[in-house]
Amino acid sequence: MRRIFMLLLMIVGLGVPLLLTSLTSLAAPPVHEPLASAATQTVIDLHSHAIRDLSSTDLPQVSAGGDRTCVINRAGQLSCWGASSEVPSDLGAVSQVSVGGGHICAVTANGALRCWGANGNGQAEVPGHLGVVSQVNAGGEHTCAVTMDGALRCWGRNNDAQATVPSDLSAVSQVSAGNRHTCAVTLAGALRCWGWNEYGQVTVPGDLGAVSQASAGFGHTCAVTRSGTVRCWGANGFEQSSVPVNLGPVVQVNTGSGHTCAVTTEGMLRCWGGAGYGESAVPADLGVVFQMSTGSYHTCALTIDGSTLSCWGANGSGQATIPGDLGTVSQVSAGAAHTCAVAADGLLHCWGWNKYGQTEVPVDLGAVSQVSLGGAYTCAVMARGTVRCWGYNEWGQAEVPGDLGAVSQISAGGSHACALTTTGNLRCWGNNSYGKATVPSDLGAVSQVSAGDHHTCALTARGALRCWGSNSYGKVTVPDDLGAVSQVSVGANHTCAIGAIRTLHCWGENTLGQATVPTDLGLVSQVSAGGGHTAAVKADGTLRYWGQNEAGQATVPEDLGAISQVRAGGAHTCVVTTKGTLHCWGRNSSGQTTIPRDPLRVTGRDERVYVPVLRR
Repeated sequence: MRRIFMLLLMIVGLGVPLLLTSLTSLAAPPVHEPLASAATQTVIDLHSHAIRDLSSTDLPQVSAGGDRTCVINRAGQLSCWGASSEVPSDLGAVSQVSVGGGHICAVTANGALRCWGANGNGQAEVPGHLGVVSQVNAGGEHTCAVTMDGALRCWGRNNDAQATVPSDLSAVSQVSAGNRHTCAVTLAGALRCWGWNEYGQVTVPGDLGAVSQASAGFGHTCAVTRSGTVRCWGANGFEQSSVPVNLGPVVQVNTGSGHTCAVTTEGMLRCWGGAGYGESAVPADLGVVFQMSTGSYHTCALTIDGSTLSCWGANGSGQATIPGDLGTVSQVSAGAAHTCAVAADGLLHCWGWNKYGQTEVPVDLGAVSQVSLGGAYTCAVMARGTVRCWGYNEWGQAEVPGDLGAVSQISAGGSHACALTTTGNLRCWGNNSYGKATVPSDLGAVSQVSAGDHHTCALTARGALRCWGSNSYGKVTVPDDLGAVSQVSVGANHTCAIGAIRTLHCWGENTLGQATVPTDLGLVSQVSAGGGHTAAVKADGTLRYWGQNEAGQATVPEDLGAISQVRAGGAHTCVVTTKGTLHCWGRNSSGQTTIPRDPLRVTGRDERVYVPVLRR
């Protein structure tokens, strides 16, 4: 292992260009709240013949952004998770990826550049006639790319001239786009920085000498000299610019918002600084590192063989939770901005918004028979009927009563939860505003329960529907002509129920048309009421949606096939097909519709290792 890293250091010392990306944060964050911001990434050039001789295959690449993470596996397939983590379906194989503040850019196998995501300042609009790209770097709200001939192009937000490339800049080997400043390393090893300079982050030290790599952070900058020494300057409020005196020579340095990490020539990862999210706490068992990437408040690292990926630090959008393959799914539940699914083996997988740990499945949970998602918490029924809840708990909604007993169904509302015991008794706990958690004393035996934001509905054993809690919009006023009910679903401010002859009825708020049942709907087998939209599975297994569609949550994808289950969340929708395949769509601000898969696993029939082409 030492031989590999000493060779890398020799390459750096000889001035061989490295393929690097560098990202940073959008704004100075308060310590208590991580922001969606850019990060820093560096990728040791896998195209170098000397390095490739030391490995049988090209190794993966990881890029950590502010609240999202992307990985390219050995076959060039890109996988992203965390906030706004969609990957274009027609992207194909890629050789490099860079995650910015709210946008992602990737270099395809033929050197073309693709960008997507936030575009308020044109940062995701690739300039025409850009040509073949050797490196891209997505910053806070601007993007920079190095062309095959070493020319640098930048675009996007330019309020501090961060996208204005100096006219006298010579050919570039590497660029790093920070929050509001940019740094570039020329072929001769000179470092140039420009843009926002409040903390002196663009003022390159006069005695720096030749540089092999630079990384632009939120308010600080770091560089690796050709002798392997790390130098940092600029903001130092979290000690992010205070390089450890015993660091020794390094092959890579990355800057986040308030922390910095470096890989030594021995392959050891060292991090310093940090805003209190554990982003600098390197796992003790991490091992020898091949490549790492620092997000604003999280860090990811790949081991030397490229087979192990580790992430730690802030995880508000699940950006530090590495996805695993779901396989066949038996059940799905959609919350306000997170999603959970039960796999065929009974294990629970959760992803999306994670501010309160609602997607962090307890390691000792075991097999799950049912899952239900509340506003910012999660509840699950285990195989033996015991209930576990975790996540946001201000009103005790995640504290399961100790005398609950065996449970057959759990329903997690916005801030209260209800459970149906195996004996037919209904228990509710948590926030009791409007009396939504107060079970009517004369309710009797219950067959199904559905808890919403401010009201609760239950079906009695005889098929009668009872609702209680807030009655704004008349959502708890059960229609007189409803008759016997087979299923009820409570949304944010509307209620839907399937009658005995499988006809659907909805009532309550209808400002977005969520309670207007289509006249041609026909018979239905299942209904799910979401935040402002409604979904129903027809008797023939097809899907119908209506109501709010701002995020595309009510737009049914083509070729879904027959549906066995549907769940409408706050502004996203998920279905399980009769084949056990999971599909999700709609708002993806926290990655709630990005279905997890192992980012390092090659998918598809063609599992040949993708080898990037050396372009410069």
